Amino acid sequence: MRTHAPLLPYVIAFWAGTSLGIGQLEAWNFILLFWVISGCWIGFRWSLQFTSYRFIFFIACSALGYLRANIYVVNVPHKSGDFIVLTLKSCKPQPVNYGRKIYGYARTQEIGKVGIIWPNEIKFPATESIALGIWNPFEEKKLGNFDVKAYYESLGCNGVFRPIKSLSLDSNIPISSIYRLTMINNFVAAGVEKHALGFMLGLSTGDKSLLSREAKDLFARAGLSHLLAVSGYHVGLVGFIPLLFLRSRRREIKYLSGFGLAGIWTFIIACGSPWSAIRSGIMLTVAIAGKWASKSVLPWQTLCVAAWIVAWIDPYAPQQLGTQLSFAATAGILSVVSKPKWLMLRIPIAAQTATLAWVAISFQKVPIFFLPLNVIASVIVTFIGAIIGLGSLAITIDPLVGNAILKFGGLIIGGSIQALEWLDKSTHLEMNVDSTGHFIAASLSGVAWLLKDIIPYMLSRLISVTAILFLFFKLLS
Repeated sequence: MRTHAPLLPYVIAFWAGTSLGIGQLEAWNFILLFWVISGCWIGFRWSLQFTSYRFIFFIACSALGYLRANIYVVNVPHKSGDFIVLTLKSCKPQPVNYGRKIYGYARTQEIGKVGIIWPNEIKFPATESIALGIWNPFEEKKLGNFDVKAYYESLGCNGVFRPIKSLSLDSNIPISSIYRLTMINNFVAAGVEKHALGFMLGLSTGDKSLLSREAKDLFARAGLSHLLAVSGYHVGLVGFIPLLFLRSRRREIKYLSGFGLAGIWTFIIACGSPWSAIRSGIMLTVAIAGKWASKSVLPWQTLCVAAWIVAWIDPYAPQQLGTQLSFAATAGILSVVSKPKWLMLRIPIAAQTATLAWVAISFQKVPIFFLPLNVIASVIVTFIGAIIGLGSLAITIDPLVGNAILKFGGLIIGGSIQALEWLDKSTHLEMNVDSTGHFIAASLSGVAWLLKDIIPYMLSRLISVTAILFLFFKLLS
């Protein structure tokens, strides 16, 4: 597999343009970024040779991103404390519970995306609804370690809406709600234990609401939180068998993979369309379309196309930590999958290296046993994913057999969680980050080494050496 990414500089330009347009990147920093990228492009030998036409297109991509962001940003005509009525077209099914409030966000018909602080006394809507409430701008406020303003701004919300009364409209229940309730009913009917039920629901739908705070913290300390977020790993499990038809040389057999593609997008929509899943779905769609056209699309090109489409749909998406981690981890993985040896070890190392700087800065902690735990978890999760799919299918034929299969999966998950709890009590699963600079330098050195075939070779080596020297002198001092 060739690790070549001709679209990469143009995607960077587009993302930078959207960041400038929504005010997340200052003009001087934008100019500095362009100056550095242009200098590296001209000064280092690269497979994508610098030409005036390519540079003009590079600038045009940033201008397009800036224009797209300006069109997307909505000016809110309301003042703090105003009573307003909003039509909530879609509420994300992954609200954050804190105390007696539910922190979520919704797309509205009137003013775009808004943050919602929803009282527990009012039922959280599963369908389109009209709500009367109080409008407030963002405030500098933290609830414990939860930064309310940063959370909503990263989602691109225009302010905070506090509903007082809600009225559901007569509309169809979203497929995500139907799918979630169906899976919950299946697991409950099978007699799956509470913690195992929460994990299996998170694995199959991305909904972590039934997992206790202690369980979520346990997975975070172990470096396994990504298992509960619907990503390319889960999408691949769903479409694995239908996508095998792509290996056939007969065109009519290849087209049967369309069933797998339809199943993948149905699964993504049913899980609430998180950006990590959309990214994976776009990459697979581009790759499959290339196969249908008898063209080989490079994996890095599919990642760049996905990055472009995601930022075009929502210019705030690149600012969200989850989106950044998803693309960074995928970039690290794509840099090592060209060689099939020891992939079970190389993939978690590459993903952890690529995301180490984000983890250290955002959480001030890093997992110690991420490598062995992720290797073990990859086997268990693959097996459990197959059990969930097989059990859910068997329930439609023979409920007794289906329930037995799902309960068996629940027993395995329950035992695995108990083993992880024992390990957590026996030793520390994570270490505190006293100096983020050390971890940023280590991550930068590793990422530059991983991307030696993507960016100019000499530049990657220069970045790696500089980061290593910085880390060395920091440790000495």
